[in-house]
Amino acid sequence: MKTRLLLVTLAVSVGALTSGSAVRAQQAAPAPQFFLGRLSDSMCAGSHQAKMAAAKLSERECLFACIKALAKYVLVDTNNNVIPIANQDAMGMPLYAGRPVRLSGELRNGAIFVTRVEAIPAHLHIGHVMTNWRDTPGTRGFLPVAVDEARVAAIHAKLAAKGATADEMKLHVGHVLNALDPSLEPKGPGAGYGVKKATAGAIQHLDFASKAEGITANITTQAAPTSGALNDVARWTDEAVGIAQKARAAAGLSEISQMVSELDALTAKITAGLQQAQTHMGQMLKGEGLEGAPR
Repeated sequence: MKTRLLLVTLAVSVGALTSGSAVRAQQAAPAPQFFLGRLSDSMCAGSHQAKMAAAKLSERECLFACIKALAKYVLVDTNNNVIPIANQDAMGMPLYAGRPVRLSGELRNGAIFVTRVEAIPAHLHIGHVMTNWRDTPGTRGFLPVAVDEARVAAIHAKLAAKGATADEMKLHVGHVLNALDPSLEPKGPGAGYGVKKATAGAIQHLDFASKAEGITANITTQAAPTSGALNDVARWTDEAVGIAQKARAAAGLSEISQMVSELDALTAKITAGLQQAQTHMGQMLKGEGLEGAPR
C-alpha cells in the first residue's frame, strides 16, 4: 500500500513539474512580430526600374534574375528601409517575390527570421474578390463568377423575350432565375452559385479590403466606384428575381411578355454594372502590382 502511495505521489510530482515547465516555456516564448513591406532582393532593393528598363523585365522577372545572380531576398518596409532576411529558404518566398507581404517572425541581429510569408490582409481580400475563394466554381474570385452567371441570365432573358408562347417564356425565365439565385431554382444552365451570392461575396470582401491592414490610396480610390456598382447590381438582382418569380406564376401571355421585357432590361443592367466593377478592380490590381500575380 505504501509503495502504491509513493508511486502516485511521484507521478503527481512529475506531472506538476512537467506542467510547470511547459507553462514557463510558454511564458518565455517571444510573441511573433509582424513586418509589412515589399519582398525584393539585395541587388535592386527599393527599385528595380533601372534593370527593368534596360533588360525589359517585369519586376518579378528582375527579382528572380537577381536571385539567380546570388542576390538575397530582403524586405523593403513601408518606410523604404531594406531589412535582410535570415532564412532564405522560408516557404513562400518565390510565390510572393516582388509583392507586398506580411512577414511573421523575429528580428535577430538586424535580420528577420521568417516563420510565415503571406499577402498583406488588404490584398488577401482583393484576391477573394478577383482571383480565389474556397467555395466558388473553380475556386475563382467572387466577381468573375458573378460576371459569368450574369451572362447566362442575360442570354436567357433575351430568349424569354423572344419566346412565342407562355411556356417557352417561362422555361427561359426559370433559367434566368437559376443563374441569379439557384437557391430558388436549382435546375438550369448556371454554374450553381448565382449572381446574388457572388455579388454579396464581392461586396463583403471589398469592404474587408477597404478596412484591412495594408490599405493604400489606390485601393480606397478604386473601391468607392466598385462598391457603388456592386450595390447597384445587388439591387437590380433582387428586382430581377422578384420579376422572374412573378412571371413564372403569371397566366396571361401579355402579362408575361411585359415581365420578360423588364427582365431583359434588368439583366442587361446587371451585366453592365458587373463589367464596370471589373474595370475598376482591374485598375486596382494594376495599381497594387497584382496583375498576373500567382493566386
